[in-house]
Amino acid sequence: MTSRAGRAAALLTAAGLLCGGCSLLPRTAAGPAAPASTTARPAASVQPTAAAAPLASLLPFPPARLQAAASLAGRFTAAWDSWSWQQAPAAWLARLQPMAAAELYPALAQAAGDRGVLAQRTAARQVAVATVTGLAITGLTPGSVTVTAIAAQVIMGSSGTSRSSAGWAVTLTPEGSGWLVWDIEPAGAGNS
Repeated sequence: MTSRAGRAAALLTAAGLLCGGCSLLPRTAAGPAAPASTTARPAASVQPTAAAAPLASLLPFPPARLQAAASLAGRFTAAWDSWSWQQAPAAWLARLQPMAAAELYPALAQAAGDRGVLAQRTAARQVAVATVTGLAITGLTPGSVTVTAIAAQVIMGSSGTSRSSAGWAVTLTPEGSGWLVWDIEPAGAGNS
C-alpha cells in the first residue's frame, strides 16, 4: 500500500514538474469584466528541462499529451458553464458532445433539460459567460487524468450582473491520440 501511495505521489510530482506545475493559466483574484469568449486562453508551451527528463518515464502519458488533456478540460468547462435563456438545450449539448465520452452524454442531456433551471433562467432572462482562469492536474492514472479547472462566470440578467468563481473536477480518458471528458463535478466533491 505504501509503495502504491509513493508511486502516486511520484507521478503527480513528475507531472507537475514536466507540465510547469500544470497551472497552465494564471489565477486572478478579481472577477473578469464581461468576457468576450467562452474558451480557455491558450497554454504557454512548457519545455521539460534535462533534469526533469528522467521523471517523464514515471508518467503514464507524455507531457504534451497531459497539456492537451488540460486544454480540453478548460474548453469543456467554459462551454459547460456558459449558457443563455434564449438558447435551446440541444444547442448547449451540441457544444459539449464532441468533447464528451458517450458515457457522460446521458447526464449532460439530463442537466440540459432540467425544467426548473430552464424556467428560472428564462424568467430572469439570464445569460452566463464563463472563462477558465486556472487549470491544474490533480489526478493521474494510466487510464485517466483529472484536471481542476477554475471558471470565472459572469451572469447577466434582468436583475443585473453577478460574478462568481467555481472549481470543477474534470476527468478525461484517452481516446485514440486525444481525450474525451468522462466526468465533471464540483472540485470539492472530487470525481467518483
